[in-house]
Formats: sequence, C-alpha cells, structure tokens
Amino acid sequence: MSTPDIATLGALLAQRATEQGEKTFVQYDGTEYTYSEMNARANAIANSLYANGINANDVVCLYMYNRPEFLVTLFALAKLGAVAAPIDTRFTDESLAHVLTQTETDMIILDGDTRDAYEAIRNDGTAVSTEFYVGDQSTGSPYRQFDVLLEADTSNPPNVEVSGSDPCAILYVRRYRRGTPQGVVLPHYAYINTGWKTCRQLLDLTEDDCIFTTLPLYSSYPVQIGVTGAMVVGAEFAFEKQFDKDRFWDWIRQYDTTVFLYLGRMLSVLYNQAESAGDADNPASYAIGHGFGFGTDKTMIGSFERRFDIEVLEAYGITPTATLATANRPDDRRLGSVGRPTADAAIKIVDEDDWEVPTGETGEILVRPTKQHTMFREFYDDDELTAAVCRNQWIHTNDIGYVDEDGYLYFVASKKNTIHLGRVAGRISSLEIESVIAAHPDVNEAVVLGISKDAGEDIKAVVVPEDDATVNAIDINEHCMKQLTYHKLPRYIEITSALPRTRSGKVDRGELRETTLSDVWDRESGYDLNR
Repeated sequence: MSTPDIATLGALLAQRATEQGEKTFVQYDGTEYTYSEMNARANAIANSLYANGINANDVVCLYMYNRPEFLVTLFALAKLGAVAAPIDTRFTDESLAHVLTQTETDMIILDGDTRDAYEAIRNDGTAVSTEFYVGDQSTGSPYRQFDVLLEADTSNPPNVEVSGSDPCAILYVRRYRRGTPQGVVLPHYAYINTGWKTCRQLLDLTEDDCIFTTLPLYSSYPVQIGVTGAMVVGAEFAFEKQFDKDRFWDWIRQYDTTVFLYLGRMLSVLYNQAESAGDADNPASYAIGHGFGFGTDKTMIGSFERRFDIEVLEAYGITPTATLATANRPDDRRLGSVGRPTADAAIKIVDEDDWEVPTGETGEILVRPTKQHTMFREFYDDDELTAAVCRNQWIHTNDIGYVDEDGYLYFVASKKNTIHLGRVAGRISSLEIESVIAAHPDVNEAVVLGISKDAGEDIKAVVVPEDDATVNAIDINEHCMKQLTYHKLPRYIEITSALPRTRSGKVDRGELRETTLSDVWDRESGYDLNR
C-alpha cells in the first residue's frame, strides 16, 4: 500500500488487535502490554467515559507524566471521537489555568507528579467537575480512582462514527505568542499519516522493530512517530518516564530497541558521557530527531555514529505540520541538514515580507501540505491566529533556515533565538554564539541578543565570568574569532557580575539591550584587538 487504508487511531488499534492480538505492543518500566490488552483497556475506558457523559468532540485533559494510562486513555478518546488535550507537564499557574479554561473541559486525568500544580489552580474558576487520579490515594481524596474506568465492557467501544478529518487532539505550544500557550488542533489522519510516512516510507520498519523514547507523550512527536508508527507496521513501542543519561543505553538493550527518538541536546549529552568499550554493542540502527548542535552538526553526528554504530537521521517539523515536514533518509541524507521535504509536504524560505529568497539565503521556513488532513486544522478557538499563521496559504513556522541547491533544508534557529543582520546576511542563531561563549573555561553564563539599527540588528553578548575569573571583553572576542565566522562575531561585549532577571526568574533582555554604558565594549570604537 502506498497510503494508509485506515484513517483513525481507534480503528488502527482495533485492526492490530485483530491481526496481531498476542504480539507485544507497549513496554514500559519492565511491563508489557499486547495489542489485544491495549485495545481491550481502551474499549473499557471508552465505555466508562461514554457513561460519564463524554461524547464526540468533547475535550478531556490529560495532565500526566509518561505512563501507560496516558496512552490507553488517548486511544479510548479516539474511539469515542472525543478530543484529547495533553497538557505540558511544565505548565503551571496561569498556563495550566488557561488550557483548562479555554477548552472548557469537564474532565481531567492527573497523577501524583502533577497533583500539586493542579491543586494550586483547582478552585480558580475552571469548569472541571470530573477528576480521575492515576495511582494510590489517601483516604478522603477528592478524586475518582482511574482504575474504575477499566471495569466496563472490554469487547467493543460505543458505536460512534469517527473520521480521519475529525479532531484527535489539541496540543498546546508556546510558538507564536508570549505568555498564554496556543492550542494546535490535529486530526486523526495526521497521526496516521506521520506514523505511516516515517515507519513505512522513510525507515521501512517491520513488526520485528522496536521504537523507544523518553520524550514526553504530551507532545506530538513521540505519539505520531513512535506510538502510531509502531502500530502502522505492527512493531513494538517502548518508553520510560523521562530521559536519564546514565540508564539510556541499558534501556536500549533491555527493550531490544532498533530505533530511538531524540530532541534537543540529548545526543550531545549521551556523547559527552565517558567512553566505554561496549558503546557500539547495542541493537539500535537509527536515531531520528532534531537538535544535535549548530554548525558542528556534521562532525558531531559522524563522531556519534562511529562510536555507537547508529545512523542519525536529522528531521524537521513542528506541531502544526504534524511533526515531520523534512527528513534525512537512510538512502538519501546530507549531514548537517534536516533533509528534504517528505512526499506530503512542500517548503519554501521567505523574507520578512513573505517573498521567497534565493537558494542558500536564510529566511523563515514555510510549510504546507500537499495532501488533505495531514497537518493541523486550526488553532483552538483562535481564528485570528489561524489566519495569521496560515497567511498566503502557507504555515509560518517562526523558524529560520535555508535550502541548498539540491533541496536540503538547513535549520538555523527559531526566530525568537535569531538575530537579523539585514536582508543580505539574513538571520543567524543567537544560541550558537551563546554556546561558543559559554564553552570558554572562565565563563559562567552568556546571553546573546540583537540590537536594532537602521537595517537589521547588531550582535551583543553579555557575559558573566566564573567566580574569581579575570576574563575581559577582548578575551571573549578572541575566543569567538577562533570558532565563528566574521559576520557572527559580537559587535558589543559586556562583562557583568549577574544577569538582570524578571520576577519569574527569566533573563530581562530589554535591560540588556542598552549599549551606552561605559563598560560595554564596542568593536567599532577602535580598541586594539591584539593588545
């Protein structure tokens, strides 16, 4: 089959339970669940939720850390045509209250790890009236026990019609606005399609494979590629609660992992562990994800692959694009890039006015689907944001990158972490410069930001030395000159004892943009760089 023949998560699980019922599907913390067991549990929960008044399009919030109950509830809601709203476990206070209020959910499922944060806003005017708790509770607890949901009929779910275009989940992100998170509505078919194109088309996995992750299930990536991808090919999905660099490779071997999912600096952390003679003695063939490093991707990935005998496949996508828009493939990759567009995605790079830039120039990455229902439907209850992000019929990612002459995409940084040097030079990553400065042995902390000028921005670095260190601006400049190209060198360098912070503890970048202070070094002021 060149395309999936099933369009919803509930139907796919039911099919796998019929065809491969006794095969292991999910592994977690040493416990195994077959396809039949997961399907039966999902049916029971669906029937219980239906009896509790949950119907098609009703929103149920899942505020849990990684655990099997999260997955089986997701499947149960899919069978009902209800909508899951997985909540980022880092959301507390206003962010958590915003999700509960905007979705107008009547039901939440939480666990011991999220209970305190939930109780801090529990009586703040949210509409939640039904609360289920996963785990042991003390006598007198106000929550219903999750396990009672498993007591209903396991043979069949309620008879509800669900289509691939129906909303499956609302995932809240902080990509487009400061402060309140935005709800990305993804349809069922987007999950099926992403799992299909990753595990069937890109990796050609089989039922003998096992996909492993420690990434949080509240995000789209591990569910669409890991969980759904495993179901598409009848493989296994193994996961743990959270990343642990000291146990990671033991988990890879324990679960006989052939593919693992990563994000951010995870591979760098693993690589920086002490070497062992048995590093290459692991069953994994591929690592797929995004975020190994900056300009050193090519070298770092090559070194990682040789040490661990694993092929790293960098990819790119965001939640509105249903996780995957471009990817390197085993038979078609270019180290340092995030690959070429998948079959159902088109990309282009544009300037500040949405005009496409020439090949090789940096600009904002735009994405759009070439097949229906494969990316997000809308932002939940926010038509204005939906129109703004999808203007000119393209999804604006707020990420910066460029495309080479062969169509490979290179990710630079998210727009909020870039500096605009002007139309010709384009945008560069402030995080890359920060990482270089932070690597100096006498530096404790560094922040890099853009200072506005007539056409673009100048680069400013604010550096906090280690205690008792005597590093100065010229030392930092010479350190940067050894590792950065000239156009990425900071014009301004300020040495300070501490960074200004807001009441929430975040760095106050507005204050740092001041460049008139006498202790701010300016490259253009005539300092003798050679001393």
